[in-house]
Amino acid sequence: MAISADTILKFHHLRTSAHIQCLNYFAGLLGYHFPEHDNDKMSGPICMGYAYINYAKYHPDCKLTPPQLELYHDKHAEHHHTQPHHLEYYSDTTTIPDVILIEMVCDWHSANFEQRFITHEDPHDCTVSDFFEKHVLHNPRYKWLPSQVNLVYELIDFLNIYADHTAIMSIWHPVLNDQLY
Repeated sequence: MAISADTILKFHHLRTSAHIQCLNYFAGLLGYHFPEHDNDKMSGPICMGYAYINYAKYHPDCKLTPPQLELYHDKHAEHHHTQPHHLEYYSDTTTIPDVILIEMVCDWHSANFEQRFITHEDPHDCTVSDFFEKHVLHNPRYKWLPSQVNLVYELIDFLNIYADHTAIMSIWHPVLNDQLY
């Protein structure tokens, strides 16, 4: 069964909106709000690149073609290199402003929640701390100031303590109910 691009895009917008709302739920616990987060994923070539992969994650019967996968990989790299809330944006991580670190940690929490509790992509129940330690902190590409490491751990701990699983699930509820696409 062929799935229309319109269906894929509608689902992508629903899922990306949930991700942004989830990120801003975490940010709100810290007294922040990031309304511009991931705006580049809502239109243009980056949007379509992410739309395919997001649809496929929620619809396992949807198999992506090699050109669709290539588009995703290209747009994923572009997004990560052009958005300050991704490490790839920086040539020197010691220059990341604290407010961007806050957005980054909230982004990690939103992605981690989705992967653990919504799409079940993470069979090892990896926490945000696990992710930070495995992929970020000990990655030789990144150099961290002790104050940055302390801030990241403080943010992770705070969000782990004060986040409400039920409230976060309610953010993702429309996405889970929309799997009829």
